[in-house]
Parts: sequence; structure tokens; C-alpha cells
Amino acid sequence: MSMPVSLVIPRQLYDEMLAQAQAELPNECCGFLAGSMSESEWRVLRRYPLINKAASPVEYSADGHSLIRAHIDMRQEHLELLAIYHSHPTTEPIPSRKDRELNYHGEVVHLIISLKGKEPEMRGWRLTENDYSKADWECTEDEASS
Repeated sequence: MSMPVSLVIPRQLYDEMLAQAQAELPNECCGFLAGSMSESEWRVLRRYPLINKAASPVEYSADGHSLIRAHIDMRQEHLELLAIYHSHPTTEPIPSRKDRELNYHGEVVHLIISLKGKEPEMRGWRLTENDYSKADWECTEDEASS
């Protein structure tokens, strides 16, 4: 699997991710984005909010039941896991050492939502155990799947 030129996220799903991050304060939120892949873009079609069983403002650990439900639905709907998102309630949207070390999903895009400032800020990353680099993403007004 090669990295996408761009991750395309419907505005509705982007707004839902920000709302989830704010609703789960003071803790981090987490979730998956799934959809379809082409050589030029990865198009998000569905969002899977996950339960942060760590219930912590500085880390997340997705609940096993919510992970299994998301993976079953992705398989049934023939969707690919494209991105993992989580929030940083009080810090910049930059991957932490722990974020890099706990990257179990290979080449997916990692989106981090910072709630540190007046307005939420989200950045995309490609992670390895020892490093990270910027991943391109954009919002579109396309409709998301229900």
C-alpha cells in the first residue's frame, strides 16, 4: 500500500470529529476514518468514533469492543482503514513519542486534533516508531455515508 497524495474528508465528518473531541474533554478522544483508495487520493466515507478506555487527558487506548465493531463494519462495507484520529486537549497537534510507539496500523494517516487554542486545530501525520512527517488532507463538501 502506498501513501495517498491526499486524504479527503467530508466536512460533515470533520465537524463530527471536532465535536467528539470537545465532548470528551478533559480526556482525549479517538476514532477511525474508513473509505476507498486510489493512486491520487484516499476518500473518507465513514467515521467510527471509538471509546477511549484510558479515559485520560494525555493518552488514549481504544476499547476492544468498539474496535471490533468498527473492523466488522468496515469489512462488511468493503471499506479500507484510512486514518486514525485522536485529540490533544492541552497540547499542539503534533505526535508524541507514545503516539509514534503505539502506531500499530502501518501506513494510515494519523490526525491529531488540538484543543489548546481558541479554535480546534487538526494536522495530519505519517508515523514511524522514531519519526513523523506531514500528511496532506483536505475537507470537501461531499456527503458522507450514513
